Amino acid sequence: MGITDDGNLKISWSSPTLTPFPLQYQVKYSENSTAIMREVDEIVSATSLLVDSVLPGSSYEVQVRGKRLDGPGAWSDWSTPHFYTIQDVLYFPPKILTSVGSNVSFHCIYKNENKLVSSKKIVWWMNLAEKIPQSQYSVVSDRVSKVTFCNLNATKPRGKFTYDAVYCCSEHECHHRYAELYVIDVNVNISCETDGYLTKMTCRWSTNSIQSLVGSTLQLRYHRRSLYCSDIPSIHPVSEPKDCHLQKDGFYECVFQPIFLLSGYTMWIRINHSLGSLDSPPTCVLPDSVVKPLPPPSVKAEMTVNIGLLKISWEKPIFPENNLQFQIRYGLSGKEVQWKMYEVYDAKAKSASLPVPDLCAAYAVQVRCKRLDGLGYWSNWSNPAYTVVMDIKVPTRGPEFWRIINGDMTKKEKNVTLLWKPLMKNDSLCSVRRYVINHQTSRNGTWAQDVGNHTRFTFLWTEPAHTVTILAVNSVGVSVANFNLTLSWHMSKVHIVQSFSAYPLNSSCVILSWMLSPSEYKLMYFIVEWRTPNEDNEIKWLRIPSSVKKYYIHDHFIPIEKYQFSLYPIFVEGVGKPKIINTFIQEDIEKHQNDAGLYIVVLIIISSLVLLLGTLLISHQRMKKLFWEDVPNPKNCSWAQGLNFQKPETFEHLFFKHTDSVTFGPLLLEPETISEDISVDASWKNKDEMAPATVVSLLLATSDLGKRSFCASDQCNGANFSDAEGTEVTCEDESRRQPSVKYAMLVSNSKSSETDEEQGLINSSVSKCFSSKNSPLKDSFSDTSWEIETQAFLILSDQHPKIISPHLTFSEGLDELLKMEGNFPEENHDEKSVYYLGVTSVKKRESDVFLTDASRVLYPFPAHCLFTDIRILRDSCSHLVENNFNLGTSVKKTFVSYMPQFQTCSTQTHKIMENKMCDLTV
Repeated sequence: MGITDDGNLKISWSSPTLTPFPLQYQVKYSENSTAIMREVDEIVSATSLLVDSVLPGSSYEVQVRGKRLDGPGAWSDWSTPHFYTIQDVLYFPPKILTSVGSNVSFHCIYKNENKLVSSKKIVWWMNLAEKIPQSQYSVVSDRVSKVTFCNLNATKPRGKFTYDAVYCCSEHECHHRYAELYVIDVNVNISCETDGYLTKMTCRWSTNSIQSLVGSTLQLRYHRRSLYCSDIPSIHPVSEPKDCHLQKDGFYECVFQPIFLLSGYTMWIRINHSLGSLDSPPTCVLPDSVVKPLPPPSVKAEMTVNIGLLKISWEKPIFPENNLQFQIRYGLSGKEVQWKMYEVYDAKAKSASLPVPDLCAAYAVQVRCKRLDGLGYWSNWSNPAYTVVMDIKVPTRGPEFWRIINGDMTKKEKNVTLLWKPLMKNDSLCSVRRYVINHQTSRNGTWAQDVGNHTRFTFLWTEPAHTVTILAVNSVGVSVANFNLTLSWHMSKVHIVQSFSAYPLNSSCVILSWMLSPSEYKLMYFIVEWRTPNEDNEIKWLRIPSSVKKYYIHDHFIPIEKYQFSLYPIFVEGVGKPKIINTFIQEDIEKHQNDAGLYIVVLIIISSLVLLLGTLLISHQRMKKLFWEDVPNPKNCSWAQGLNFQKPETFEHLFFKHTDSVTFGPLLLEPETISEDISVDASWKNKDEMAPATVVSLLLATSDLGKRSFCASDQCNGANFSDAEGTEVTCEDESRRQPSVKYAMLVSNSKSSETDEEQGLINSSVSKCFSSKNSPLKDSFSDTSWEIETQAFLILSDQHPKIISPHLTFSEGLDELLKMEGNFPEENHDEKSVYYLGVTSVKKRESDVFLTDASRVLYPFPAHCLFTDIRILRDSCSHLVENNFNLGTSVKKTFVSYMPQFQTCSTQTHKIMENKMCDLTV
C-alpha cells in the first residue's frame, strides 16, 4: 500500500502463480480515523484498488481473496491482514525526480492535534532554511495546499543528501516529515564520427554532467528516420536501446554498423530510477555529415631547382566523394619542429609551393583534409615527408680573395699566393664542389686551373699585368658574380693613402682611420691586412668598401704587442701602393696602459685599505688590552677620583696642582726588596709641650734593584754623612742613577707616659734589614703586638711641613687641607711641588718603633712637631748608617717629590733633595 501522486491510497497485490484461468478479487478494508470509521467490501478484476478521501492519521486494515472470473468456482481463503497507517502530514507525491528546467508541484494535507489545518494557513519551506514565496502557493481545497516550482536548477549535493527537502508547515510550527525533490542535469553531449571508409559510425558520450543517483541506470536509445533529420528532433515513442561500453578516458562508446549515410539517427540518454525515468534532450545525427576522411596519401616535399621554393604534393583520398579542403604544416626538421600552417581551399589542387627562409635546410611536411563545406572533421595528419638538402641554384657569387707576394720585390718574377674564404651555404646554394681560377695576361691570353676544395693557391707572376678570377662551382653550375684582382707593376707604385692610423679601443677592437689624396684611377675597395703576433706570423685581412674612411676590426689584440697594419687601395687597373704602420697611436697606447695601470692601482689601494683596517682593528684590541687590562685603569686610583679625563686641562692639573678633590687611600706597597729606610725623629718646640717623638720611615724602592740609589747628584758628590760611630755614606754619581718610584710611610710614637724622652732627642733606628725575597714589609714586624692610636695627616710642601690638627674631625681636617693646598707656592720649573703623604693607623711595640698596619686611617701628630732626626738605612745589612739631622722651621725642601701612591723621581727633584741633605750638619 502507498499514497499516489494524487493523494489516494493504492492497495496492490500479486496474483497466485500457476493459475490457468483469470481471477476476480474481493477486497475488504476498514478505515479508522478520528472523524469516521467505515468498512468497505469491493470486487475487482485488477490487482490493485484506489481508495480516495484519505485523511492524515488514519489507519487501514486490508484483506484480499480470489475466485475464478468465468465459470463455477469458490472463493479462496482471505489473505493475512495487512495494516497501514497514514502520518499526520501527508505529502503527495512524497518524492519527485525531474530534470533541470522543468516545473513540478507538491500537495500537502496537514493535521495538528487531531484537527486538519486549513490550506490557507499552510506555509512551505525549502530545507528549513528558505521560505518559499506565497506566490508559488495555491489552494486545492479547504484541506489541500499546493506549491509549484518553475524552471528548476540542478540539486547541489550536501554530503550524503542528494535532494532538497520540501516542508509543509502550519503558521507556527513544522512537522519533521518532508517531501524529497531530485533535480538532475541531463544535458548530455552525444558526438558521432563516421570513419573514412564510410562503413561505421562511432558515438561517444560522458556521464560527468549527470548526477549519480543510487539505483539509477543510463542507456542510449535511438530512433532511425528513413531520410535526413527533422528540423526539431524529438523523442520518438518507439525507440531502440544501444549497448555502450565505458572506455579508459571515462567516455561511453557505441558503434553503429552497418550505417545508412543519409538516414537521420535521433539519439538520447535515458536515466532509469525507481522514482521514474528521465530523458536527455535528443540530438539527430546524419552519418554523411560527420565523416572523418582518411589522410591524403602520397605526400612528397622537395626544394625546386632554380626557383628555390618548397614544393609539397599529395593525392586526394578515395572517400568521401565530396569536395575537400587541405591544410599543410611544415617546419625545419628536428626533434621539436616549429610548425607553420598553410591552407589550400582549391578542391582540385594537389600541390603547393611555399617560400622558405633557408633554402639549404631539411624540412618536414604533413597534410590533412576536410570537407570543403565545413561538415565533418579534419582527417589525421599524413605521415611526414622530408626534403633532401641539394644545390638549388648556382652560387650567388665567387669567394673574396687576397694575395701574398713572396720573393724579391725587385725581380720581375714573383711567387703569388692566393687566399680566399670558403663560401657560406647562403652564397653557395647550397654547397661548393670545387673552385676554378681563371688567369688573364696580355701575352699568354687566358687559362683556367681547377684547385678543388682548397682555399690557397700559389702561381708565378711574370707579366706586367696579371688578372685573377676565382669561380665557385656546385652541382647546378658556376657562380655568376665573381671578384677580380689585377696584379700590375705600374699600379703597385700608385700612392693615394696620405695617412693611416690604428687606435686600440679595447682588447677585442681596433679602430682604423685613413685619409686619401685625389687620384685619376677608379677605386673599387680597400684591403686591410694585419699580422697577429705569436701565431706564426699569420696574416689576416678584410675587404672594406671604398666609401669608408673609418673601420672597426674585431679580433683579439694585446695593446703592449706590436702589430703591422697595411692598407691596400684596390683599383680596376690593379693593386696600389700600401700604407703600412707598425704600432698603435702612442697616445692611445699610453691611455690604455694608464687605464690598465689605474685599475691595478685601484686594486692595490683597496687591498691596502682592507689590510690597514684589519691592522687597526687588531691594534685597537691590543691597545685596549694593554691600557685596560695590563695597565690599571687610572679612574680606579685614589688620586683620580672625581677627575674628568675628557677635558684637556685635567692632564695639566694632574701633575702640577690638585685643587678639585683630595682622595686618600692606601699606599700600594709591592712585595719587593726595600732599598732604603729613612727614620725621622721629631720633638716638641718647647718643653711645655713636650710629647713623644715621632718616627717617620720613608721606604724607597727603586726600579733598578741592582742600583740602590738615593737620587744623588753632582752637587753632593764627595760629601759624606757620618754618625757617632763614624760610618760614612757617599752619594753616588748621577750618571749611575736610575729613575725610581718612592714609597713613603710615616710611623710615630706618641705615648705621653714615657717622660724619659721629654728632655732630648730620641734616636730610633731600624736595626733589621728588610728583603722582598724573604718576607714583605708588613711581616717584618709581625712578632710584636700593636695598638691603634689616634689619627693625623702629614703634608710635606716645598716650604714648611703642614700638620693638620689632631683635634679636628676628618671632614674638617680635609677642608683645612684643601685650603692649604691653594697657598702652596710654585717652583721655578714646570713641575709643581705639592706633596702628599698618607698616614694610616699605627700600632706600638715595646721598642718604641711604630709601623703602619692598616689602610685609610689618619694618624694624629702634635701640632708643633719638629722633625729633628733622619736616619738612612742602606739595603745591605753590613752598611747600616744612621745620620741625624736637626730640621728647623727654616728647612725648606727636604723630601723628594711625591704623588699619591706612585711618583717617578725627577732629576731636578733629586738635585734639590741632595743639596738640602748635603747642607745639613751632622
